[in-house]
Amino acid sequence: RRGARRRMARCKRDAPCEALQRNVCLGSPLPYAATSTLLAGDSGSQAEAHDKLLLWSGLRNAPRCWDVIQPLLCAVYMPKCEDGKVELPSQTLCQATRGPCTIVERERGWPDFLRCTTDRFPEGCPNEVQNIRFNSSGQCEPPLVQTDNSKSWYEDVEGCGIQCQNPLFTEKEHREMHVYIAAFSSVTLFCTFFTLATFVADWKNSNRYPAVILFYVNACFFMGSIGWLAQFMDGARREIVCRADGTMRLGEPTSNETLSCVIIFVIVYYSLMSGVIWFVMLTYAWHTSFKALGTTYQPLVGKTSYFHLVTWSIPFVLTVAILAVAQVDGDSVSGICFVGYKNYRYRAGFVLAPIGLVLIVGGYFLIRGVMTLFSIKSNHPGLLSEKAASKINETMLRLGIFGFLAFGFVFITFGCHFYDFFNQAEWERSFREFVLCEANVTIATQNNKPIPDCEIKNRPSLLVEKINLFAMFGTGISMSTWVWTRATLLIWKRTWCRLTGQSSNEPKRIRKSRMIAKAFSRRKELQHNPGQELSFSLRSASHEGPVAGLPFDLNEPSGDVSSAWAQHVTKMVARRGAILSQDVSVTPVATPVPPEERASLWLVEGELSPRREKRLGRKKKRRRKKKEVCPMGPADGVRGTDRFASSVPRLPQLPRAKCFVASRQEPGGPQQEDGFPWAPREPPQGGRFLQGALPPISSRTHLMDVELLDLDSDF
Repeated sequence: RRGARRRMARCKRDAPCEALQRNVCLGSPLPYAATSTLLAGDSGSQAEAHDKLLLWSGLRNAPRCWDVIQPLLCAVYMPKCEDGKVELPSQTLCQATRGPCTIVERERGWPDFLRCTTDRFPEGCPNEVQNIRFNSSGQCEPPLVQTDNSKSWYEDVEGCGIQCQNPLFTEKEHREMHVYIAAFSSVTLFCTFFTLATFVADWKNSNRYPAVILFYVNACFFMGSIGWLAQFMDGARREIVCRADGTMRLGEPTSNETLSCVIIFVIVYYSLMSGVIWFVMLTYAWHTSFKALGTTYQPLVGKTSYFHLVTWSIPFVLTVAILAVAQVDGDSVSGICFVGYKNYRYRAGFVLAPIGLVLIVGGYFLIRGVMTLFSIKSNHPGLLSEKAASKINETMLRLGIFGFLAFGFVFITFGCHFYDFFNQAEWERSFREFVLCEANVTIATQNNKPIPDCEIKNRPSLLVEKINLFAMFGTGISMSTWVWTRATLLIWKRTWCRLTGQSSNEPKRIRKSRMIAKAFSRRKELQHNPGQELSFSLRSASHEGPVAGLPFDLNEPSGDVSSAWAQHVTKMVARRGAILSQDVSVTPVATPVPPEERASLWLVEGELSPRREKRLGRKKKRRRKKKEVCPMGPADGVRGTDRFASSVPRLPQLPRAKCFVASRQEPGGPQQEDGFPWAPREPPQGGRFLQGALPPISSRTHLMDVELLDLDSDF
C-alpha cells in the first residue's frame, strides 16, 4: 500500500483546480469537471489553452501522428484536477508520439513542456485521458493521399503519400505533355519501323557490316518507342505509374505491386542503353572499315560476335543492378517508369555516365573515320575515280551531320538533367512548404480565420522536359535517316514487283568479283580449256543496300559489264595469273598472248602483302620504300633472276604502291617487233639481252573501281 501511495503521489502534482469552461477536448467529451493550466507552459488560462489546441489541429493532415498526439495534448492542456492535485501524463503516452510525429521535431521542435522528461511524464502513471475514445481522425490533404504502405509515406508525414499525379505540374500540363509524347514517339516508331522493314525487304544485300549495325540501332529505338506508347492503352498509365493505394510508384520493384512498372522500365532503359552502345560499335566499324579501303583486308571478320556480346550484356548488367537497388520510380508526366526520378544520383550514375562515356568513345572513332576519308581524298586525288571521290564526299558530309546531331542531342540531354539536378532541392523545399501551408488551412478553418493562399512557388519547367524528350526521340529519328536514300526507293520498288508478280525493269548487275570467284572455283577445268565460258544465274545479281555509301568498300555492284569482258574473263584471269600456276604476265595490248610469245614478256610481280613482307625480312625500309626498277643494261655477275611464286594480283595499297619489275636474261636476245615499243630494237653487246620495265599497268581512272575477290561469294 505504501508503494502504491508513493506511485500515486508521484503521478500527481499540487495545482489550483478550476471548473472546465468547455468539457470537450478536440471534439471528444471529457469525463471530469475540473482542470488546471499548470502543465501547459504556453497557456495561462483555459481560453489560451483552447486556442493552442486549435493550432495543434493542423496535425490532422498527418493521420498517424494525429491518432497518438490527441491524448497527449488533452492530458497537458486540459488535465484532470481533483482535490488540489493535477494528474501527470505517463511517459508511455509521451513516447508514443515521438515516432509518428517526427514532422513536429523537424519543423518547429517540441516545446519544453512537451518533452518527455521524467519529472513531467513519470513512468507507469495511469491517466484518465487515456481512456477517452477520440472520434476525430486525421486525413491527408491533397496533394497527399492516405495510405498504410510505409514505402509510400511522404518523408515524416506517416500515413500519407504523394498522390500519383505529379503535384509539381498542373492537370493542363499533364495533358499537354501526353500529347507531345504521343506525337514524337509515334514518329520515332514509324521511322524506325520503316528502317527495319527496308533492311528486311533486301536482307541479302543489307546484311553487311557496318551498315547492318544501323538495323540493330533502329531495332532498339523501335522497342523503346513501344515502351513509351504503352501508356496510351486504356487505363495503362495509371497501372504503370500508380500504386494500388493511389500513390506514386517509388522504389520499385516491390513485392505487393504489379510488374507493369518494371516491365516498362526494362523495355525503355534496356533499349536506350543498347542503342547507344550500338552507336559506339557503329563508329568503330566505320573507323576500321575506312582504314582498310583499297585492300582486301576485312577488319570486321570475326569481331561481329563480340559486338553482340558487349552490346546486349552491358545493358543487361545495368538493368539488373538498378532492379537490385530498387530505384525505379514512376512519373505521371512522362507516363513511364525510369531510374532516378526521385533520387537523381542514381540517374546520373546509370544514365548520364554511360551516355557520356559513349559520347567520348563514339566521338573519337567517328572523328578518326572522317579524318581517314579526308586523308584519302586530299592526299591522293589523282588515284581516285570520279565515283569514288563523290562517294567519299557524300559519306563525309553525312557523317559530319550525323556526328553533329549525336553530339547535340547528348549535350541537350546533359543540360536538361543538370537543370533538374541543380533545382530539385529547391522544388522539394517548395513542395514541403506547400504541404505545411495546407496544414495551416486546416487550422484556419478550425479557428474561422482567413484561409491562406497556398501554391508551389518553384516548379520545374515543362519546356525543359519537352526538350529533353525531343533529344531522345530525335536521336532515334536521326538513326533512321540513313536509309532515306534513292537505294531505298529501288529496294521497295523491287519488293513491290516481287510481291505483285511483276517483272522489274531494273538491269541485273553481277559483280566482277563474283565472276572471278566462279572462275577461280573452276580453275582446274579452265587450266585445260581457258576459252571455256561461264554461265551466271540471276541469284548472282546484287544491288546496293539501303544505307547508300556506307557499305563503303570496293566490292560494290559493277557498272554495265560488256559481253566481251564477260566472255573473256577466264582468259583474262588466266593471263594475269589469278587462277593458273604461272608467272603474272602483262602485255600492253588488249588481246590474249599466244603461248609462243610469252617468253618475251616482261614479268611484273604483284604487291607483296604485309604478312609476306614480314616473312621475307621484317625490315621497315622495305615497307616504306618502293622497290627499285632493275637497270636496262646488264649487271655484272648476274646469272639469272629467281622467280617469285605467283599470287592473286591485287591493287597497290594506298597511299603508296609497292611493286617491282623482275628481270629475265635470254641467250641471244630475240629480235623485237614494232608491237613492243618499250623493248630495245637491237640486242645489247655481250650476247645477252636484258628486258626492261613497263610503265604502270593500272590507270588512275580504274584504280579505285577495280573489283577484288569477294570472300562471301555465293559460288
